[in-house]
Amino acid sequence: MKRAGAGVTALAALAALPSLANGFVYDDVPAILENPLVHGLARSGAIWHSSYWTAGTLFRPLTLQLFALEWAAGGGRPAVFHAVSIALTALVTVLVYRLALRMLPPIGAVAAAALFAVHPVHVEVVANVVGQAELLAALFGVIAVERYLAWRAEGGLTTSRRWALAGLTLLAILAKETGYVVPVLLAAAELTLVGRERRAGPLPRPSAAPAFLLQAGVVAGALLYRAIVLGSLAGETPVTAFEGMVFPGRAVAMLAVVPIWGRLLLWPAHLQAEYGPPALPLTSHIGLPHLAGLLILAAAVVAFAWAWRREPVIAFALAWIAVALIPVSNVATATGVIVAERNLFLPSLGLALAAGAGVAALSGRLAGAAPGVGAGALLLGLAALALLAARSVARESVWRSQREFFPRLVADAPRVYRAHFVASRYYESVRRFPEAEGEARAALALYGRDPRVHEQLGQVLRNQGRCAEALPVLAEGVRIAPERTTVRSRLIECALAAGDTALALSRAEEAVRLGQPEFTATLRRLSPLTRSPARR
Repeated sequence: MKRAGAGVTALAALAALPSLANGFVYDDVPAILENPLVHGLARSGAIWHSSYWTAGTLFRPLTLQLFALEWAAGGGRPAVFHAVSIALTALVTVLVYRLALRMLPPIGAVAAAALFAVHPVHVEVVANVVGQAELLAALFGVIAVERYLAWRAEGGLTTSRRWALAGLTLLAILAKETGYVVPVLLAAAELTLVGRERRAGPLPRPSAAPAFLLQAGVVAGALLYRAIVLGSLAGETPVTAFEGMVFPGRAVAMLAVVPIWGRLLLWPAHLQAEYGPPALPLTSHIGLPHLAGLLILAAAVVAFAWAWRREPVIAFALAWIAVALIPVSNVATATGVIVAERNLFLPSLGLALAAGAGVAALSGRLAGAAPGVGAGALLLGLAALALLAARSVARESVWRSQREFFPRLVADAPRVYRAHFVASRYYESVRRFPEAEGEARAALALYGRDPRVHEQLGQVLRNQGRCAEALPVLAEGVRIAPERTTVRSRLIECALAAGDTALALSRAEEAVRLGQPEFTATLRRLSPLTRSPARR
């Protein structure tokens, strides 16, 4: 078993090794390069009462603290960060193997861990440094579930063990919001695995209720801590497509996402860094994608009901996938992400466990078959792992640098407006204004409901001294979202640059009427400029 554990660990490390040459890309820039909190250890104290982003409402102090340690260790060199990501990936993989051994024979555990080690949907987590939040949350979550199963098998959860589980849950939460599901994963293990063994065993086991009461206390305490630090329990600003959409509408809209989740978990041939409208129809009106999602969910429920009676490991694996998807489902509350491959890191562990259970069952059936049959099945399995590993290795180079990433981003997701929008922002930041304008116009043509796209195109035009062209674009952004102060400020500035003082004044007056006091000084400054000579 030690050799098997070392083997899957090495497999994960080798599959992730090409990412060592990557730089800081995409979300790494605001989270690390532009975040002074992590530029060394001098401000470590501030990390524990600050937002994850320099402006935002995510709270991941443990991840930020790790970034600060890595910066101090390597002087800000990205190779150090990527080396840590590779090490964390290998560590999580061997922990997956240990967890799988709690419920599967060795061949099934090896298969589960090997699939987890090379799954291409993990590339975004491994190749992009901010993925360490996912890695840390998964690390502590997997340890918690594995220890829970081990301690329950030994007969009980002592006080020290209950506190250890509570500490692991807290660490997972402080790494990323995904950690809030750890108690639910423990409950799923109790219901599908431990509960079944307890009913079949000769002696009753002590109740797990005290452990779950402590877990509830940890969650409540973490939420209180978050509210004190950030002043809110809300997450990121919801994506534009969900604005004004209440719970039932979001639940229907997210049905269209279910086939995307399924494809990425089961057939990750095509990967992309952005998902969303118009390629993904996020609407409360039911269409073919929504019906496909509903069918997949129905099949999953039927499979769970079947496995509940016959295959407890598969039942647990299906429950794991469902629970791990809760934080990113946008059903209970809207988030700032529709689909992200990094958010499937933890759910994919459930898929790996189900695959391991399948391999174990198949191995049992082939035990009495001709030797050639077993060898052929083994070769097919190894070939599948090799293909998945090759896909992962090839994908990691996409995250090599900013210059290489953004062209590939829009090539991978040409029908996703946000891909063009963020590419425009990058090109603007490096003063490649023709490309910035082209991508902003592409985003606007695909999806005009997001005021940030109008704001971006208007700013690019303004930077080129074309305020007359920018005015109608920015005005439309203000019309769509009159509460957004940035687009309004840019409209006023552009109006003044174009000589339209009356337009600037009217927009400033409107802002003050809407309760935006930051425009009061602008209004005072502009009012004398628009008075007629007779009134002076």
